[in-house]
Amino acid sequence: MTHRIGLLGYGRIGTDLADRVRQASDTELAYVYVRSLKSEIDEPQLTDPDELADHPVDLVVEAATPAVLAELAEPILAGSDLLALSGSAFADPEVEARLTDLATESDHDLYLPHAALFGIDGLVDAREALDSVHIEARKAPGHLDFEYADAVDPATIEGTTVLYEGPTRGLCARFPRNFNSHAAMALAGLGLDETTSRLVVDPEQASARHVITATGPGFDLEAVRDSAIEGVTGDYTLVSTWGSMRRVLGADEGLRFL
Repeated sequence: MTHRIGLLGYGRIGTDLADRVRQASDTELAYVYVRSLKSEIDEPQLTDPDELADHPVDLVVEAATPAVLAELAEPILAGSDLLALSGSAFADPEVEARLTDLATESDHDLYLPHAALFGIDGLVDAREALDSVHIEARKAPGHLDFEYADAVDPATIEGTTVLYEGPTRGLCARFPRNFNSHAAMALAGLGLDETTSRLVVDPEQASARHVITATGPGFDLEAVRDSAIEGVTGDYTLVSTWGSMRRVLGADEGLRFL
């Protein structure tokens, strides 16, 4: 069986995912949605949002931006399932409500992957029993996008600095390209307002490090992920996105892990 994939965005994640889809014998890249046509893409390219509903596929993977997800989720879900990497879109309460309603009412499914982190299944399983969930991120300034963090000048950061500590919703609003995985973890557990995030910036930090801790009656959970990073995307995100896509499709035989 060949699984037909639509792709939104062609940055580092989108390019890597497209290459994996092309190389796999059971997947086909049906189209790539981009802002403007790219010479390096051989597959059909869509630039008009109205075309998405007319091109149903087995799964669309959004690897673009929170704004793109907020704009295009509805036409995509009209004909296809959607795997959305830009979880920071949910930091806007109006978008969160609208996308949650879409996921509930649509005949198709909206998936949020664990992406840069892991352990999302543990949070989903324990959701009703969780007392607290906290995520700490440690990165170098060069691996953060400060476009929406107007009050922070990265050139002034000297030494280890705590740039943010508070509800995960606030971190995702300030750094929407960096902490989509924090949003997914929050939505899987206590929500964006009750989950807390802490961002520690260290000019000497070579990798992207995240520590997730969760507590509940009778249990304490901790997951640590340390990954090489290029730009704003860690290497682990590339392999985990491919794995999430394969699980959504039910594409692999053998044991199934839940």
